[in-house]
Parts: sequence; C-alpha cells; structure tokens
Amino acid sequence: MSALMTAGLAALTHASTAHAETQLFDSGTYTAWLDLRLSQTDGEKSWLDGGFGKLRHGDETAADIAQAAILWQPHLTDTLSGYVLLQGLSDAEVPVGVEEAYMQWRPVPKSGFRFALRAGQMFPPVSMEHDGTGWTTTRTLTPSAINSWIGEEVLVRGLEASVQQTFAGHRLGLTLAGFSRDDTAGTLLSWRGWALHDMSSTENTELQLPEGEDQGWYQTFHDHQAPVSKPMVEIDGRLGYYARLDWRPPAAMAFNMEFYDNQGDPMTVRNGQWGWATRFYNLGAAWQVSHRNELLSQYMTGLTRTGWPVGQGHRVIDVGFESTYLLLSHRYENNSRLTGRFDWFATKDFSRRAVDDNDETGYALTAAWMKPLSDHLDMNLEGLHVISDRPARATQSLSPHQAQTQVQVSLKWHL
Repeated sequence: MSALMTAGLAALTHASTAHAETQLFDSGTYTAWLDLRLSQTDGEKSWLDGGFGKLRHGDETAADIAQAAILWQPHLTDTLSGYVLLQGLSDAEVPVGVEEAYMQWRPVPKSGFRFALRAGQMFPPVSMEHDGTGWTTTRTLTPSAINSWIGEEVLVRGLEASVQQTFAGHRLGLTLAGFSRDDTAGTLLSWRGWALHDMSSTENTELQLPEGEDQGWYQTFHDHQAPVSKPMVEIDGRLGYYARLDWRPPAAMAFNMEFYDNQGDPMTVRNGQWGWATRFYNLGAAWQVSHRNELLSQYMTGLTRTGWPVGQGHRVIDVGFESTYLLLSHRYENNSRLTGRFDWFATKDFSRRAVDDNDETGYALTAAWMKPLSDHLDMNLEGLHVISDRPARATQSLSPHQAQTQVQVSLKWHL
C-alpha cells in the first residue's frame, strides 16, 4: 500500500502541466468553524459511555463543542490541490485528530470527459448527506444511520481515480479505489449496532465497545479483544477496494451504486484489534422535485465477520446488516431549510446467538430546521426519536426494547 500511495502522490505531483501561482496560506486556502451544541436526551446510556444508546448523548442535558475544525486547502497549481481537516470533538475518547487529508488532481476539462485523482486519507464517496464544507451535513445536524456508520468505521487511506463522460445529456461516472487502514470496519456495527450521531473518525480515533464481561466480544475473545475499536489501523497487510457508478440523466435526478470490500483477514489480530472481513452494497438516489424541494434516499446491505470458522460457512462473529432512509428537504426564500427523514435499520446474527446475540431492528424519525443568521453564524434546531430492539441489552440488565428522544440546538460560527 505504501508503494501504491507513493506512486499515486508522484503521479499527482507531475500530472499538471498548467502551473498557476502557488497558494499555500492565502486567505482563500483555509476556513474554520465552531459548532456549539445544547442538547436534551432521554433514555439509555450513550454508546460513547459503554452503553447501547443510539444517540450521541444519553439521559442528560449537555452543552459541549460538537465540532471545532480548521480546513486547509492549499493550491499547488490550478489543477493540483491539497485538503487537510483538523477537528476537535469535546466528547470523543481522543478529542483532537486529522479527519481527511489528501492530495487531489483535477485537470481542466476540454470536452465531455472528466478525470480526477486523489490520494491520502478520506471517506469513500458513500454519503449523500455530507455535502457541506469539511464533510459536514447541510440538511440535518444528525446524519442517517448509514452515514453515521460511514463516519465511524469507514475512513480509509488509499488512492482513488474517477472518470466522467457525457452522452446525449446523460452523465456517467466511474470511481475506483484501493485502500488500507480500515481492517476493523464492522466491529462497532456488530457489537453495538446502528447509531445516529454526527461524530466522524480521525487517524487516532478510539470507539468504545459496550462495557461488561457479559458482552459478546468479551465472552468470545476475552483479553484478545481491546475494549475499544480503532478504525484507522492496519492489521493484515491486505488491500481493500471500492467501486462506484454514477448516472445523471437529462432530468433533475441522480443515481449511484457502490460496492466496498476491505478484504480483511478475520483470523488476524494485533494489539487487541481483530481483522474483519466487511463488504457492502450502497444504492443512492436524489431528485430535485422543484426549485426548493429535494428528495434523497440510500439503501445499504452488507456482511461483516471475524474470528474462526464455526461451520456452515460462518465465522464465530458473522453479522449481516441493512439500512435505508428517505429524506425530504425544503429551502425557504430566506435560505432557511426544513428537513424530515425516516430511517430503518437492522442487523442479523448468523452464529452463536446464545452467547453473542447481535440481532437488531429499529427505526428513527428526524426533523430539522437550519437558518443562517448572518454570513458567519448559523442556528440549527433538530428533534430525533429512535426506537430499537436489541436482545444484547439484557447483558446490561436492560429491556431489549428501548426508545430515545433527543432535541438539539446548535450555533455554528464559521469564517
């Protein structure tokens, strides 16, 4: 992977023949923002504190820094640029780290054909909600269950190439990438389940697993599994990949399909971190219903597994996962936005449920209102209600069926 990254960076460095003036620290190359958050949440303990809670907080009133970030985008030429996002999260296990950091080459298109290359640390192009500055959401404070998980466990380090071509008004796109550093993807999704929150991982993130010696991870692996999962570690030396197809017809619609496979070795463990063989399919659709109304939807289905074989083609931890959402957003004349979203999610355990039951079903309703108060200040209000059924909650003396409601107010200052 190091050789691939070196070759990719070399290609980026020598690819551009048009040399514009280099801009490293000009005012247009950086931006920063501070998201101050006040929230009220009921229900069970948050997953951040070792519980099975589905939200960022659990049964508390909290005032914190949801995110403080600095984004640096230097320009080496008019086609070659960099991207580095340093963020701080006041309630994370490791509060400060680098989220995405990559080099990007975009040649000036001279026809209907377009090409781009990027190399470094990045999220695969799965989320349709994170289209704001610095991989932030623009319609709700809290992304869907699908894209919350992408932010948790699907940060990769790799080389990605994408091409686009226009045919008779139809734009077709293909993206291919090889990557490393995502060998533990599936750990949290299996043992905690789906969640909805706006926290994204960095190169040094640690994610808390449900606490207690009755947990499936402890009963199965004991001291061989650490009580935290680290998304950005390389365990097995294998190269993962993803591929995405995009189609934009000559209408106000867009469709995409993506396949991801980290090609993890489920029998490899290093420093308490097991390799997980994780793959998924993601389908996405967007429809600009009118000038002020849009509809977004994604559907994901996949499988994640780790450990030794237990017969019938299964591993000791073998979990299928599935989720979908439907989002409708309306923008008013004053640029405020009202959004509603419905989420459904589920996991299916295919092995040793008597010891480690990772079955789950649930759904969530989200309503959000976002309004710019000035050029540098936004106010956001969101309500989220989630209901889920997870038998593993019995290991913490909880009812499998739980409901949580969260109300958040955000003041976001940005340069």
